[in-house]
Amino acid sequence: MVGSVLVFVAFTGDEDPPPAATGPTGATGESPDPELDPGSQTGTVQPEPGPETVACGGEVPAGALEPKPQFNAPADATRRGGTYTATFQTSCGDIVVELLLDRAPQTVNNFVFLAEQGFFDGTRIHRLDTSIDVIQGGDPTGTGTGGPGYTVPDELTGDESYAPGLLAMANSGTPNSGGSQFFVITGQNGHNLDANPAYTIFGEITEGLRIAERIQGLPIQDPEAGIGGQQPGRAVYIETVTIERVG
Repeated sequence: MVGSVLVFVAFTGDEDPPPAATGPTGATGESPDPELDPGSQTGTVQPEPGPETVACGGEVPAGALEPKPQFNAPADATRRGGTYTATFQTSCGDIVVELLLDRAPQTVNNFVFLAEQGFFDGTRIHRLDTSIDVIQGGDPTGTGTGGPGYTVPDELTGDESYAPGLLAMANSGTPNSGGSQFFVITGQNGHNLDANPAYTIFGEITEGLRIAERIQGLPIQDPEAGIGGQQPGRAVYIETVTIERVG
């Protein structure tokens, strides 16, 4: 069966909530099954189709609408003593991120595990929020409510500062509810999240910040619809995520 309980934090009312309250949200998942080895597949979820037009002259990746796997827990995919980088090949260009293994070892291991399973390949950037300068992805369904089928613990220091170029985990608005959804901070409005340091920082862009900024500048589907309307009006795909270990 699919091991995931999907939760999406929404806001109601006539006025927009303050930026810190509208931080990146994602799905929660079930506790790992102790009878299964970590990394065991428990089922699949079906991606939703994105906009017909792909941003930046790109094309829909092969397999974008194929079912995506769900897992019981991440398997061990990293080891200390090396430097890990992740290259996001997107519809608008490549973004290279150094993963901060010493700062957030469980989060980085989870991300590397999922990337090496091809979990992110063919998924979409599903949220653009200029109030906090965030582009968000990592949802296998493309709806903002999907995850990998499990959750990972927060790895917070208490003094997080969400500066441009950082990669962090989204969550459902409750502690230890991250899974696969992540966000990249593209500008100074990311510091609007500093008052609510609830998002684990686990990477930093080394190349391609301008690509992230270009994605941030794309029009969204419905500016009046709040979080539900923040999907790009033109699809932005993560074609592949490639992990490299140095050292």
